[in-house]
Amino acid sequence: MNKGAVFAVLAAIISGISVFINGIAVKLSDPIIYTLMKNSGALVFLVAIVLLFNEWNKFRGLSWKQWSYLVLIGIIGGSIPFAMFFTGLSMSGAAASSFIFRSLFIFAGVFGYLILKENIRKEYLFAGLLILLGNLLLIPGELAFETGHLLVFGATVLWALEYTVSRKVMKGLHPRTVMVSRMLFGSLVLLGYLGATGALTEVAIDTSILLWLALTSLILTGFVVCWYMALKRLPVLQATTILATGGIVTALLNLVFLGKAVTLAEASGLVFILLGAVLMVAFTNIMKLFSVKMVKWTE
Repeated sequence: MNKGAVFAVLAAIISGISVFINGIAVKLSDPIIYTLMKNSGALVFLVAIVLLFNEWNKFRGLSWKQWSYLVLIGIIGGSIPFAMFFTGLSMSGAAASSFIFRSLFIFAGVFGYLILKENIRKEYLFAGLLILLGNLLLIPGELAFETGHLLVFGATVLWALEYTVSRKVMKGLHPRTVMVSRMLFGSLVLLGYLGATGALTEVAIDTSILLWLALTSLILTGFVVCWYMALKRLPVLQATTILATGGIVTALLNLVFLGKAVTLAEASGLVFILLGAVLMVAFTNIMKLFSVKMVKWTE
């Protein structure tokens, strides 16, 4: 469980960096074309990792049911929500999009309960609500739900569903098998969409964004690796609650690189996020200690 929490924290940090970087990079190209190129780059990195570990044999012998789950993960996790999120991000900016995305743990908790029969622990939910409140306070001005925000919201719900399905699938499959399949089938869906709409013929790779694509592809790879290693080990609600702390990273990057002054409300938001994160870690350690004592007592 502790190892899972470490991976979740790393994923949260990378996620916070990703939202900030992509908020800039996505405006340099068509959002869906940008998403396809970035995801394809991440796929190349993930395939290289699988080759490094000589794990191609893990794809052999998969049942039709397992393949159907992997295709589903690619559709609801690796393609449609990416297109929705980055289109919304290009319209709404990083701050509001980050807040909406950080609400993912609420939907993940519901899906985890319905699909995986995981308990919704009130301690984790309380810590998550503190983190969500903190992310809300980081938004400058009022949050008006416009088209871009609705797209980000739809992507958030789909990712919550996909993370739940992925955790279910990873009970019998290695996380790297799920990672590669997610990005592979997701990229194929995006490629098919661009081909069907005729937008594929208009794709032109501008050399000015190649560096951005390489950077965001690498960031996405790091996130996917850390996140699915965390999701393998932690309940969906707990993992996604920790992921919500990434908003503090986005806020700090806005402060350092964009020169945005920190208001009293934003400073309070940072405190709430840190408090929620500390409580989450405390709850995790308490539950682990309790579990160890129970095992010893029953023995």
